[in-house]
Amino acid sequence: MVMGLAVLAGDSMLYSEGGKGRIMRKSSAVVIALMFLLALSAAAVSVDAHVPDTRPPPKFELKPIVVSDAGTEVEITIYDVANYHASRVNKKPQICVCLACAFRATQLGISKIWGEEIPARDDLIIISRLPTPGSRDCFQYVTGTGPNIETKTKGEFKIVLPDGTEVTDMSNKNLKKLSKDITLDNFKFTICRKSTGECFEVVVKEGVFPEDFFELRKKVKFGVPEEATSEEIALFKSKWADVRDKFLTLPDWELFEGVEAPFPVGGAMLFSALVVGLALLTGVLALTGRKEGATSSPL
Repeated sequence: MVMGLAVLAGDSMLYSEGGKGRIMRKSSAVVIALMFLLALSAAAVSVDAHVPDTRPPPKFELKPIVVSDAGTEVEITIYDVANYHASRVNKKPQICVCLACAFRATQLGISKIWGEEIPARDDLIIISRLPTPGSRDCFQYVTGTGPNIETKTKGEFKIVLPDGTEVTDMSNKNLKKLSKDITLDNFKFTICRKSTGECFEVVVKEGVFPEDFFELRKKVKFGVPEEATSEEIALFKSKWADVRDKFLTLPDWELFEGVEAPFPVGGAMLFSALVVGLALLTGVLALTGRKEGATSSPL
């Protein structure tokens, strides 16, 4: 398109020198129209990439993911993953929704399978239903399967869509294409320990994403079924930031299925005291009953 603009501009100058002002004005109008379309195209690309101009994330604390790479402990922070993702998509670093979700899902899956142990990188298998560059780069960075990662060992990573189709082309272009129709059903991730066959499926809860999130996303990022209005773009940016912030700040039991909320410290102590008190009361009543039975005499 840029080359076309240059040609048209050159044609305008030639016509101007030849004195054909009307033709020059027509060419100028075409140039202006094409420049306008180019601006719109650039805006569409920026929205499709990382949802720019959203509010910054809140303060949060996420522990790093730790893996053993041939005996060497490697700490992976969410900022490490964000920088790696930026290098893969040629954008400045940003923690996006899919990246934050993938990071939290990996943390949870490892804790459920390995407990307090540190997993060996080559013992880790991750199967994702989510075809997006952000989640891909998180999982590939952790497993050491992505390009340009310094690692001695590698785990395994696959993308298998909800219908069972394995995605073999993990290029940015193909994943963006596949991501057009994602829903909550795509936010499922299986973390496995290769040596034992143990697996845990991480499933994002309903309610983490607003009800109209995916329809609005499709409209804003892909223009389906129609181009989004400026109000819809602003609304999506707000909802997008809300979801990102949830994955950065909420506890596991509010984000994922099958995770029980722990008793609060005060609640646990009160519950324990009630149990002990009930046991003591039951013992006293039983002892009192036995004494009354022993001292009573028939009429």
